[in-house]
Amino acid sequence: MDRVIGIDIGGTNLRIGIVDRSGTIHNFEKISSRGLCESEGLENFITLIKTYIHRTGNNGKISAIAVGVPSVVSKDKSFIYSTPNLKGIENMDLGHILTRRLEIPVYIDRDVNYLLLNDIKQQNLDPDGTKNIIGMYIGTGLGNAVYLNGRIYVGKNGAAGELGHVPLYGVDDLCTCGKYGCVETRMSGKYLEKLTAEYFPGVNIKRVFVEKGTEPQLREFVSNLALPISTEINILDPDYVILAGGVLGMEGFPNKDLIEAIHRHLRSPYPEENIEFIFPETNQQNGVLGGALSVFEYHAN
Repeated sequence: MDRVIGIDIGGTNLRIGIVDRSGTIHNFEKISSRGLCESEGLENFITLIKTYIHRTGNNGKISAIAVGVPSVVSKDKSFIYSTPNLKGIENMDLGHILTRRLEIPVYIDRDVNYLLLNDIKQQNLDPDGTKNIIGMYIGTGLGNAVYLNGRIYVGKNGAAGELGHVPLYGVDDLCTCGKYGCVETRMSGKYLEKLTAEYFPGVNIKRVFVEKGTEPQLREFVSNLALPISTEINILDPDYVILAGGVLGMEGFPNKDLIEAIHRHLRSPYPEENIEFIFPETNQQNGVLGGALSVFEYHAN
């Protein structure tokens, strides 16, 4: 198994590339994922993959495909459950369907699991396969992945790590998942957009922390982000905490303030005195690389 296609699907774009065993990525592309939101989403996705393989001259050369999705995925890495932003491929046994139609093994997983695997590899955090690591990826939503004793923890049904959908006390806002009061309704990029539009109209959200970072609404937003993060740290007492995602990568985002807020809620003396935070570089290719790494590490013969 020498060449694996990694695909990282978002609500706006998907990223695709071919990864070899050395971890080198080839033919990386960013493509609109709009076609996956349509009723013909499955057929559009199959056509996209076939066209990509043919265009890059890799017919018959791909050993497997790894697809990361912003959704809950079954434990056997195939079925995609509720995915509001990708209506054309949700609630279907996508992995097995693609394997049959493409005649290539296809594995599906939560996109944040792939991101965490890549960050662990790039940072060389677990060379012995024994560490406990959690990843927080704060973008449109609040993505969370849990890595215990050298492996991604998926839970009974494959749904572990849905920290963004833990309920908040006293909050009853409707979440995109269909439930009320989820963490993501107040601690996510989507909520940051709402805050910016309401309190700072005319300010480009990409520069909101640069221009308005000292305003109480943004200071409260950062302080609140610490609540779910510190909660999971107190529960799992991990070796490392990876903090990443589009929101934390914004110009002027106060990483130091976030860390201080997290520490205010951590159990003392431990885990507070022995926790290590890592801010990896945000890269468009990370999910593609992580998907391929998952295949090489866990699925290759």
